[in-house]
Amino acid sequence: MIKKIIVPAILMAHSMTAYAGGAIDFSLSNDSIRVEHDAVLVGTGAHLTTGFLYNEEESNWAVTAGFNAVDATMANQELIGGVGFKGMVLSTDVEDLTFAAGVGGFLRWQPDFMNGLGLEGEAYLAPSILSFGELTYAHELVGRITYKVLPQARIFVGYHDVSASYEDVNDVEIDSTFHLGFRMTY
Repeated sequence: MIKKIIVPAILMAHSMTAYAGGAIDFSLSNDSIRVEHDAVLVGTGAHLTTGFLYNEEESNWAVTAGFNAVDATMANQELIGGVGFKGMVLSTDVEDLTFAAGVGGFLRWQPDFMNGLGLEGEAYLAPSILSFGELTYAHELVGRITYKVLPQARIFVGYHDVSASYEDVNDVEIDSTFHLGFRMTY
């Protein structure tokens, strides 16, 4: 259990020391809140993230910490994407604490011709080989439509789904909902 807490805590502490800047991602629904911080290492395409998701209705929560490699030369392009890993510590009514290491990435498409509109998506999947303890599968899926309100801020409407399966119980939703929010870069 100590490993389940120490590794994500180290990654979270490391990503909070923003090297070149980063972004704060905040979203709400009627029953849940999701916050994520993305820090960028100067001169590289290394993106370190930490996040927290809480579902009030189910009392389920998730803490995440991840790493994505992004082409550093594409920083101001219309299409930005990254591939990497996301560690997830999950707490549900089925199991207090479980850990999974999801593999996946993200895409952000913000073309100039759409006058501020954009699309974002991310997917991290942790099959049984990357899910530990009673956990047999976990995923985080996010899809959004964004609109640029400031050069450094976008508002969005989207859908996210964080779910898991355990040895005795399939399809446990940590949170699965439509949400509203914003992403601010600094």
